[in-house]
Amino acid sequence: MPTPITSRLLLNIAEKCFPDQCLFCGKPDEPACSPCLAGLPWLEHCCQRCALPLGHGAELCPHCLKAPPAFRHCLCLWRYEFPISTLIQRFKYQADRPARRFLETQLSRTVDMYLEQSGETFDAVLAVPSHPLKRFWRGYNQSYLLAKALSRTCQLPYRSTLAKRRWSRSQQGLSRKQRLNNLKTSFQIRSTVAGLKLLLVDDVMTTASTANVISQLLMEHDATSVDIACLARTPQHMTS
Repeated sequence: MPTPITSRLLLNIAEKCFPDQCLFCGKPDEPACSPCLAGLPWLEHCCQRCALPLGHGAELCPHCLKAPPAFRHCLCLWRYEFPISTLIQRFKYQADRPARRFLETQLSRTVDMYLEQSGETFDAVLAVPSHPLKRFWRGYNQSYLLAKALSRTCQLPYRSTLAKRRWSRSQQGLSRKQRLNNLKTSFQIRSTVAGLKLLLVDDVMTTASTANVISQLLMEHDATSVDIACLARTPQHMTS
């Protein structure tokens, strides 16, 4: 199996040899052909609070009705399904630069459009942090890359306010309750957030546990509000 460094090298070579190809079907296009772009699992009907995919007519999911999260709203592009799930994994685990550029651009443009249409504004953009050992092994924090690109496009200040102070096992495959237990005391705030309207950026929201724990921490430190921006939301049948 290739090491992360070898995988990144192979991807960089492939990018130079096969430029301007659709990321999904490989046809000459940049970076996604119209049929593939239209066929992505765009999130259309979802919970107005946590972006969980819902059927027509429902505005809030049962969990948000019963126990509203600490964040106000989640702005999300896609359901975490093929082929966007595969592209996010290429960005997250293989340092795929074309995938990164496409995902950064889509998220940044979506948030920029939302700000323009809604009249909303934020005082700072934050990224869900990763532990230093994980950043060392992977070479980057994908949420940080998304947040920095969004900050540049939307002309919002980025702040390195959050830190992961305790190593916690991977959240993948855990239930909501297990994720909450796994995340307790994991994060810390390194600078004041009092009176600030914050936009927290992550790659994928699964059960919303990470976003909620961090939002609770920010609100406890007197932030005015916290909203979430992410690439994809995991459907209900994949979170239990």
